[in-house]
Amino acid sequence: MYGTEENDYDFDLDYVTERLGIIPTETEKQGEYYKKIRQYSFTKWKYSTGRIETLDFEGLVDLIVQTFQDKVQIINELKDELGVRPYIGMVPYVCSGLSPGYSLTIEQMQFMIDIGVGMDLDQYVDPFTENDEY
Repeated sequence: MYGTEENDYDFDLDYVTERLGIIPTETEKQGEYYKKIRQYSFTKWKYSTGRIETLDFEGLVDLIVQTFQDKVQIINELKDELGVRPYIGMVPYVCSGLSPGYSLTIEQMQFMIDIGVGMDLDQYVDPFTENDEY
């Protein structure tokens, strides 16, 4: 979740963690410094599955949906209370030319609709060599 312009891009990270009952995998606090080099311009509460090697895209989305499925009301309350903006991002890495099929179930789409969020999909493709026989 990210801050929005309405709350000057800042919110109480501990409050969000307490309300959700989920420990974030990463946080950033507006005004704090990253490695004494760059100052964060907004607050971020992030939960990540980490890297998982699979071609099962739906299964990966399910990991997130199952984690937050029973938190829809809380997420929507946090949006109203704090002005936070939920965000779902997926970053598949394509290795050796093997890419998953990107599809979502109706339940996954409904979850995203229920919290008012779309999904951002970035894809990183590692270099691979083609077979000269073709």
